[in-house]
Amino acid sequence: MTVQQRIGIAEDHLLLAQSVGFALRAEGLHVATADLTGEDPFFDSLRPGPDLLVLLDLDLGEPLVDGVRLIPRLRAHAARVLVVSGTTDRLRIAAAIEAGAIGYVAKHKAFDLLLKRVLQAVRGEKVLDDCERHELLRALRLSRQETERRMAPFQQLTPKESLVLDELAHGKSVESIASEWVVSEATVRTQVRGVLTKLDVRSQLAAVAKARAAGWRSS
Repeated sequence: MTVQQRIGIAEDHLLLAQSVGFALRAEGLHVATADLTGEDPFFDSLRPGPDLLVLLDLDLGEPLVDGVRLIPRLRAHAARVLVVSGTTDRLRIAAAIEAGAIGYVAKHKAFDLLLKRVLQAVRGEKVLDDCERHELLRALRLSRQETERRMAPFQQLTPKESLVLDELAHGKSVESIASEWVVSEATVRTQVRGVLTKLDVRSQLAAVAKARAAGWRSS
């Protein structure tokens, strides 16, 4: 099989990387393994270009690098990306597709399927069904809409109110907040009332519970 195509393997599971590399070399492909010690060495080792197909895991290295963040940089150099990941989080997979990945293969699938998908990609064939692509992106869009809805009340908080809510979430009382900030308790209580009104709750405990349930964090 003669194909002018380079394959870059960005995978920190050594055995899988070696197995995939061996199988692809047997198909006559040039294979390079990414340096995972950092993002710049990653790109230096792969030399992204239009002739490069990257097999990209979404959880890379130590400290952990989010593979989704690497996709736009690879795409900016016209490289193509096929996600090969063990994640079961379909929203992360959807984010990778949105970022420009051409498809994905789950690590728990048969090795033959992985090889088949890679060779399809090398030949320029479609590796992700249009219907599944649509469903992934739709799920991502709905998730973001739900996050925006959940976070909307917190967007109304002033910077001071956000700080007060954060302090309450860490178990601090109005008295201790006032003492640490060197302000009157009345000032802090005014800010607390603003928090309760904007979050539509009746107590500090309810405000903290709503913040935790929403996954809110002060910036």
